[in-house]
Amino acid sequence: MNRRTFLKTSSMVAVASLAPLARAASVPVKSVNKTSTAIAAYYLRAQMYTCVPRQIREDMEWMAAIGTNYVCVGVLEQDLFAAYENHAMIATEAARVGMKILAVPCRWGGLTAGAPKTPSLFSILNPETWIINQKGSSRVLPKVSGVISSVHHPKTFEFFCETLTEMYKQHPVMAGFIIDEPKCFLFDQSEAAVKALGTKDAPMSAHYAAASAFFGRVCAFAKKKWPDKITVMFQQPHYSTEELAAGAATPHLDYYGCDGRPWTAEDDAKMKGSGEGQESGKGKILLSGKGESFIKAARSVPGRKSFFLMENHNLQASMIEPMDRNYPAVLALKPDMAAYYYYPRNVEDADRAMAVIAKHIKAFTQG
Repeated sequence: MNRRTFLKTSSMVAVASLAPLARAASVPVKSVNKTSTAIAAYYLRAQMYTCVPRQIREDMEWMAAIGTNYVCVGVLEQDLFAAYENHAMIATEAARVGMKILAVPCRWGGLTAGAPKTPSLFSILNPETWIINQKGSSRVLPKVSGVISSVHHPKTFEFFCETLTEMYKQHPVMAGFIIDEPKCFLFDQSEAAVKALGTKDAPMSAHYAAASAFFGRVCAFAKKKWPDKITVMFQQPHYSTEELAAGAATPHLDYYGCDGRPWTAEDDAKMKGSGEGQESGKGKILLSGKGESFIKAARSVPGRKSFFLMENHNLQASMIEPMDRNYPAVLALKPDMAAYYYYPRNVEDADRAMAVIAKHIKAFTQG
């Protein structure tokens, strides 16, 4: 079954009450979520060059039918001068079925994750901002963004503020932004870092604190300028306790949390050695106490809410069964916002995986 066929037939398989998509244009499905957990769909790079309005409409209908509240779109720097209409079309179709848009700033300054794995235009054009590692090299993430701009350089903060300003100017309907797996919790002996920290040999705790403070400043800028826009940050749960504690301490976040596989440590242990670049088998999970610890960390700050990204990308067919078996337990933790990937990269049996997700999320949101 191909993807488009699935979109038209999954209602009979996993989403029994989904109206036929042929009629959806005139009588749109509206998102219904009866729980206190907001549901979000990661819709990264979809329809960003080849852009088919009918497909966007169908995708939004699918998401709304299972109770999705937010559509999370990846935003590269160059999208703000090369893809305005694409984001605007997605936002319009999302609103038509009762959903809002969240931005995922992708690879900005090399400081955030997101798709695709590409160098930051800002960083390429401003080599004086680059992080220098313990080896004296700027080749910090050669398989991802290549270089990362230092949180200590004033140009880096200015870039984030200017780019957020332009993004919200172009798309005022965006409800907020997500800092996806921040990449700056690193050793940095660049000139700007040495000037700020007073030494080339600052302890890692100082570097972690600087990274947290940087994103706190970015979020403070955003909350002052757009107080109604939400700020979200999440980290990888298998990282060091010290790094995660620094991330959790980031001020001015409305949501804090983690991403991870929706299964247990026991399931994950069976997946070690699954292949290069594989997310599974590394302890990056949401059950076995990992997810609960992030919910607790988020809610320990008055007014702050918790966030999960239930990762279903880079998924081998054999991994769909443990995802299916454990998904209800992940949702039962009741994070304040839970996100899933909509048809992400590298999924061996994508239609079956999405049917599993639709089944469980709709059962959760609509009882």
